[in-house]
Amino acid sequence: MPQTHFYVSGQDSSHDSPTAYRRLRWPTAGGETETIKTSISWWLDSLGHVPDPAIDIVRIAGAAYLADRLSTRPSAFTRSLQLTVEVADPVPWQGAGANQLAQLLSWLTGDTWEIELVQDLTTRSVWADSESLDVAKSVALLSGGLDSYLGALHLLSTLDHAPLFVGHYDTATAVRRAQNAVRFWLQDSYESVPSYAQLEFTQVHGKKESSSRSRSLLFVALGVAVASSRQATTLYVPENGFTSLNLPLHPNRAGALSTRSTHPETFYRINKLLDTLGLPVTVTNPFADYTKGEEMRLVANSCPPTGWVQTAGLTISCSKLDGARIKGGNSTLNCGLCYACVTRRGTFIAAEVDDSTIYLSNSLVGNAREELLQRRFSDRAALSYAIARGIDDDEIDAGTWPPGSDLDAISGLAARGLAEIGKVDLT
Repeated sequence: MPQTHFYVSGQDSSHDSPTAYRRLRWPTAGGETETIKTSISWWLDSLGHVPDPAIDIVRIAGAAYLADRLSTRPSAFTRSLQLTVEVADPVPWQGAGANQLAQLLSWLTGDTWEIELVQDLTTRSVWADSESLDVAKSVALLSGGLDSYLGALHLLSTLDHAPLFVGHYDTATAVRRAQNAVRFWLQDSYESVPSYAQLEFTQVHGKKESSSRSRSLLFVALGVAVASSRQATTLYVPENGFTSLNLPLHPNRAGALSTRSTHPETFYRINKLLDTLGLPVTVTNPFADYTKGEEMRLVANSCPPTGWVQTAGLTISCSKLDGARIKGGNSTLNCGLCYACVTRRGTFIAAEVDDSTIYLSNSLVGNAREELLQRRFSDRAALSYAIARGIDDDEIDAGTWPPGSDLDAISGLAARGLAEIGKVDLT
């Protein structure tokens, strides 16, 4: 299996990468180089006084995200990717740390990863005590998706404090637009406006791999960096428990062909890694035991501020966003027929909440709609198969779960989530 090599460094690094490696230069102060565009500086200064291990996990996760997007996936699916990353301090990674991260990336992407960490020769600026940011109790990811939006409403209504919200965006206009819609609504709806940092990080050139399964690690790493700079000990990553289970809907859609971004095992491995690195931050999913419909009903019952339903309709759930390839289509709309969109539609039905989302499947007519149906044939077929078959407890028993997991509860959650999907018309 051929390896693809990447060397990631700051723009002003004095290290020379081997000629066989593709050099990715991170802008020292944020901005853009010939390979990376980001609002995040090499030393993460804009996020506060971030500890070295948190800086390095962002650098490595960012490097993996870029390598993932810039490496073509072969027909055999699995790639062999090698990363060399300049880090602030390689010592905490020696031994278990680097190996844990490589295994985590393999779990998330289905690839083989080899990680080499070298000492960064640049020097971070001295952080004055007077520049320290206020201490926070918690941080929560707010992506522009429906789950994280519902998570924000849930946390704002149940915690004794407002979390600091963190969002990540890249080249997808739909994601940035959804984040802005949520941000504007939060500003207008809460007397004490929640803090929301929207962070950009992406490759300059077009991506070669569309799935970006490594993005979840980058997003979590950014949340950990913000949390550790503010002495927060909890990072909330809201996602409905049904989707997080990553159960194969069809025999040809198993394993890494679906996302493991918020799988219970993923959080277990991330928390083990943070403990190894000595970072006192715990990553948790407040909706781990809920279907998407159940989490929406939970939020609705908390009586959020006026306009929350309309803003929910502006969030993005679609896993495809390829509408621009269809005549009369739009790449900023939820398609309505991919797995993520069908789960979204079932959410509003199950929660008995009006769905104001403009779906591409309802906007197209004639040949254009037929083309969308054909593009989503595999999604619709897998969903129909899963609904007809039901939950296979043997697959749950054979799955990978954190120690002490309640498999009966997982089976019940899966059945309830599948029932929500069954309420959606797939034609």
